Amino acid sequence: MSSSAAPSLAHRSIANIRTETGSGISGGPASPHTPSRNISSTFGSPSSLRAEEDIIVIELGSRFIKLGFAGEPAPKAVLSLGPEQLRRVGDFRTWDPDHKDDWRRRPTGKTWGDDHELWQYDVRTVDLGLVEDKIDRAVREALNKFLLIDSRPRRTSLVLSSSIPLPLLSTTLDVFFHRFQAPIVSLMSSAVTSVVGAGTRSALVVDLGWAETSVTSVYEYREIRTTRTTRAGKMLVNETHNMLQDALSTSSAHSQKTRREREQGRHSLSFVECEEVACRLVWCRQVKRGDLPSIRRPEQQQPGGEALPTVEEQDESPPTSPIEEERSDSNVEVLIHSVEPAENLTLPFQQLSEPCESTYFAPHYSRSSFDDDELPIHHLIYQHLVQLPIDARAVCMSRIVFIGGCSRVIGLKRRIFDELSKLVHERGWDPVQGRAPKQYENNALLKRGSRRATEGPTEIEPPARETEERRVTGEDEPRSAADVIEDSLRKRDSHHPKIQGTLRPLGSLGPWGGASLACQLKVMAMANIDRELWLQQGVNGASRPSEVDVKAQQRQTPTPRIISRVNCLASHSLQHRRAFADVKRPSTAPKPIIDIRHIRENPELHEQNCLERNYVQQSKSPARINEIFAQWQALQKDSRAVRERSNLLRRQIANPASTSGDDNAEFNEIRSKTRDELLDEARVLKQKLAAVEQDEAKLVEEMEGLALAIPNLTSDVTPVGDEPRLLSYINEHPHETPSASDKVWRSHAHIGSELGLLDFAGAGTVSGWGWYYLLDEAAQLEQALVQYALAVATRHGWRQVAPPSVVYSHVAAACGFQPRDQNGEQQIYSLAQSAADAERGKPELSLAGTSEIPLAGMKAETTLDATELPAKRVAVSRCYRAEAGARGASTKGLYRVHEFTKVEMFAWTAPDADETVDVFEEMLDIQTEILGSLGLHCRVLEMPTADLGASAVRKCDIEAFFPSRQEQNDGWGEVTSASICTDYQTRRLATRAKIDGKLTFPWTVNGTALAVPRVLAALLEAGWNEQEMSVSIPACLQPWMEGKEKIVRKTIS
Repeated sequence: MSSSAAPSLAHRSIANIRTETGSGISGGPASPHTPSRNISSTFGSPSSLRAEEDIIVIELGSRFIKLGFAGEPAPKAVLSLGPEQLRRVGDFRTWDPDHKDDWRRRPTGKTWGDDHELWQYDVRTVDLGLVEDKIDRAVREALNKFLLIDSRPRRTSLVLSSSIPLPLLSTTLDVFFHRFQAPIVSLMSSAVTSVVGAGTRSALVVDLGWAETSVTSVYEYREIRTTRTTRAGKMLVNETHNMLQDALSTSSAHSQKTRREREQGRHSLSFVECEEVACRLVWCRQVKRGDLPSIRRPEQQQPGGEALPTVEEQDESPPTSPIEEERSDSNVEVLIHSVEPAENLTLPFQQLSEPCESTYFAPHYSRSSFDDDELPIHHLIYQHLVQLPIDARAVCMSRIVFIGGCSRVIGLKRRIFDELSKLVHERGWDPVQGRAPKQYENNALLKRGSRRATEGPTEIEPPARETEERRVTGEDEPRSAADVIEDSLRKRDSHHPKIQGTLRPLGSLGPWGGASLACQLKVMAMANIDRELWLQQGVNGASRPSEVDVKAQQRQTPTPRIISRVNCLASHSLQHRRAFADVKRPSTAPKPIIDIRHIRENPELHEQNCLERNYVQQSKSPARINEIFAQWQALQKDSRAVRERSNLLRRQIANPASTSGDDNAEFNEIRSKTRDELLDEARVLKQKLAAVEQDEAKLVEEMEGLALAIPNLTSDVTPVGDEPRLLSYINEHPHETPSASDKVWRSHAHIGSELGLLDFAGAGTVSGWGWYYLLDEAAQLEQALVQYALAVATRHGWRQVAPPSVVYSHVAAACGFQPRDQNGEQQIYSLAQSAADAERGKPELSLAGTSEIPLAGMKAETTLDATELPAKRVAVSRCYRAEAGARGASTKGLYRVHEFTKVEMFAWTAPDADETVDVFEEMLDIQTEILGSLGLHCRVLEMPTADLGASAVRKCDIEAFFPSRQEQNDGWGEVTSASICTDYQTRRLATRAKIDGKLTFPWTVNGTALAVPRVLAALLEAGWNEQEMSVSIPACLQPWMEGKEKIVRKTIS
């Protein structure tokens, strides 16, 4: 398409506007150069270099997400949330020739284009879990690829429409609080931030969005009214499809199929192609200049006011019709790939304006044929302005801001503004239309005695006498102090009068740009949501500060104490051994739900259970809990009496007549007191009641702390005492012979040194006692054991997880993980905390002693569905234990170390004994299969009560035979274990399950599939050949050992 442009005037040419850049001192002509780009504030402002001050601004729409740093003019990442986001690594379907037909095979229940939307206003059909995952993936991709920062906790400002449904808002906040650990999320309205981006305080924001077009009037940064219509981008794409479908039906190759699909209401073209045509080719017609009212255009108005109008360079030649004659006859070719075979459609350029015309204006229908939710855009804006108060209307109509993705359609904003100008000129601001208003204006009899609103208020002059009196008495009246702020505002208004009462459009940086500016200027957001309060109360929690129960919050959230600085991974374990009962639970931790009533009603049962498990100190807790409960009941009784007395005093103080009908000694005594005496007594009662409530909170806190330390009840199957019960053997007992040289059984430490597999001396120099190096085949053997154990567990249906090695100390305490040595000392490595972190109450971190802890915490504060149970997981992790006080000949080598690799199994089951035992026996079968395939001689034991941990009700250990340990425990040493914990862990981690429509606590089962150091030690001793000086490798491990069958001594060349 060719068009002839009129010659531009001399003073309007580009050369006169741009400043010519010289080339240094020589003053020669400017050399070509790359246009300058906006420098990020990360390099332009030193404040942005501090990560703790970075504020991430996120604008979330139904089809996109924008992210960037506060203070920057534009976002760094703009990501669409369509099907392409769901692609994984290695998904090359886009390059598949048949990929073009994938849009026809959309999921069941989804209409055309639904998979390109993140959410819909009808949340009944929205998968909120999928929405949560999409947001999480998009934000992580933006942080890693575009913002180039990690996902550490940062303050986040979220720009949303104020009409977003509450479930979607809750889902979005859960993403940032649970997955990104944001300390505070500030909510900002997209309409208000658009006004900020326009540089004004009040405006009429027209959001030409995807699902709907909304018109919001903002007055002094407050939304006062919002109206909306369904005429938006979604309808525009549908109209574009209908236009292309009609053109396709005229093609000889596709006419029959297209007409059949149109009759059946099906789509013939893909959503992606229709959207691309709508974005690239669709345009909007313009109103002829002669049809516009003779009103002053915005560029002709007096400059000034709150915002400066945008200066645009315009040609001053006579205006021509926007739709040129030669353009109306031109054609546009559109290549369609979503049909087979591909079709090249030829469309008149004039026809490409039909979708926009029918979507936003619908000129072929009368005003009365529309419902309230499908008004054309200009009618919607006009009705919105008519219903506003006069003062708000006068300000907002002069500041019309267009935002949204569809505002970029060529000519659409100007057409809407022109149509609105015509409506205002034709109808004025009278909300009543029709014949009756016109008859009323033309009938003088009906208007007699009435005054038009435009005539202004009637002035009433005060009498002269009254004025004189005020003049005389005014000298004695105190003069009001001068208001500096009001004076400065009046001075500003006198120099820059506000523009109001005329239609005028304004440009804006958009919602994201306005939010970025507001965050940089530290402007208070519409709502600031604290992570701790959100985790406690959720979306249905307190909405006002007065609704927060401070006393309950104090009971549930003890103040974190100052934690002393400790050395991380030091050799002296006394510095970092602490009782887990001392670990304070922060406010972000799951709130445990302990059955204290069962403890109170069965104190002897729990006391005996503690004694059988050697929890001597905890055996006194049940009786102490009953004592505390009795004290709490007494305080409740006292506080009830104080409250009743206080209520009577309050009634008498507020209205003495309210107690006149009551005739008893107490009421008579109250009525005999004066008001001052009643007030004094009320103050005393208030102080007494506060002290009683404080004592109640302390008692409840102490009672909960004692209940948390009480171990789980023991199963009837568990032997009482110290001796385990033998269940079975694995493999035959080997017949070892002592070494011919020194007549002793070689230990794995000797074998490892002989074959060059273990290095304890080097590890002692680097880390100390209890650490080790695995060399050559030993390191390879460790990986082989892990891979074999994972293969066996995965074959039985256990899903793999890669857990973290660092956990919160309160999570480890909630799991009941309290490994003790023979001296009863704790064996947990705690990470050092700075004094500043301790003062802020930052939760303490510990190294995980087993992957059972992060696996159990993975479902903390979540609700499992009945269909998910049993949920079986297997994980490989490094485990860290201090193992203090365990040095000796029986623990040398790999038998007792500080760090080791372990394959752990963990499962959540329904609270049913039979189902839980089935999973427990499945764990034992997996352990038996692994150890039996390795050729180790083992025995399966039912462990006694003295050997149970705090969380277990039943425990089975598998011990392998170590020839070098025959003097200790007849050569047996533990290699694996499995435990049933019932609801001990889920109650403390707030993990629930919804079964038959009721919420309950699932049970947990855990078991060690394989602990590498001890199994490796057993393999070295069991496979040792004294004559050949070699170790045999089990056949099941040889595929991961490059086919090796033996480990032999290395020859020194």
